[in-house]
Amino acid sequence: MPPRRRSSSQPAQRRLMRFWWRFIAIALVIYVAYTIWLSGAFRSTEPFVAGQCIAVEAPAGPEDMAMLPDGSAAILSAQDRRNRETPGALWYYDLSTWPGQLVKLDTPASLPFHPHGMALFRGADGQIFLHVINHRSADRHTVEIFALLVRDGQPRLHHRGSVASDLFVHPNGIAAAGPEAFYLTNDRGSGPRWMHMVENLLQLSRSTVVYHDGRGARIVADDIAFANGIEITSDGNSVLVGSTLWRMLLSYTRDPISGALIRNGSLSLPAGPDNLRRDADGNLWIAAHPNALAFIGHANDAEKESPSLVLRLSRDSRGAMRLQQAFGDPGSLISGASTAVHYQNRLLISAVFEPKLLDCQFDPEQLRDVE
Repeated sequence: MPPRRRSSSQPAQRRLMRFWWRFIAIALVIYVAYTIWLSGAFRSTEPFVAGQCIAVEAPAGPEDMAMLPDGSAAILSAQDRRNRETPGALWYYDLSTWPGQLVKLDTPASLPFHPHGMALFRGADGQIFLHVINHRSADRHTVEIFALLVRDGQPRLHHRGSVASDLFVHPNGIAAAGPEAFYLTNDRGSGPRWMHMVENLLQLSRSTVVYHDGRGARIVADDIAFANGIEITSDGNSVLVGSTLWRMLLSYTRDPISGALIRNGSLSLPAGPDNLRRDADGNLWIAAHPNALAFIGHANDAEKESPSLVLRLSRDSRGAMRLQQAFGDPGSLISGASTAVHYQNRLLISAVFEPKLLDCQFDPEQLRDVE
């Protein structure tokens, strides 16, 4: 019986398989290198302050802040994120002196309180409402609504109620649209912790924006990679969302009646945006992380520093957008800055983990344009 001939197609198939495995390996290396570059690992942050800052001792993790409309004080949302079992709190930062003075605000003793993002809304009658994301447990998240009363210089909170929804998957940022209406960002999709790591590594766009009109919630924007800070423009016609992984500010046209959003543009940023805050003049203040890998290292080890940027987005005399830098620090002054709020000559900067905030005398003449 003659020997069986080896099919001539088998070597070709093996060569094709080797080609595709090499292609996949090269593509993976390029993708990982691009991800590391996008994270800011090779960029340096120079010290810069448009003014003068004083470090103020604060409770650990004053991650978010909101300035009162008259600039008399700011409200801080603080939670020790390296010890999440410890309850968090809201604080009133009186700005009548420099530096200011912190006063803890009482919340109901029966309320499990682990605050994260927060937002402020001023009603037509001048009443101040606070909307605060509350991580009651690893898989249960609510939004707590408070009324803030200040009499004879003494602040007091009245808890009006809690809002829950299955759409609050992993809430991070919040923007108040009324006494009980708000937009909320989920910085990741549903799933176990390992899925969140894959999401970040592959920059999967599983984040969403949820709108709650006071009666119910619905998703109004999706396809975002790590949606973080969110803010409504002063005219109420647009919503801005920060994508930390894309290092980008996303813009949406807003229907003030239905709350619906339609994406209409984006702006690349020199760092990954955290919280967004609008000041009394309509300018947008962006706290951002220039080096995502350094921030992860800082999250795991308090001794490791993480650089920070604070940017101001405004319109010039011709109506064109202008992006400027107000603050930059390699991590020695503050690590992992998360929020910046401004009123006249005061600029406050807080951080995700550190037990302090920066109280700055701000000089707009020293702002630097970002190319």
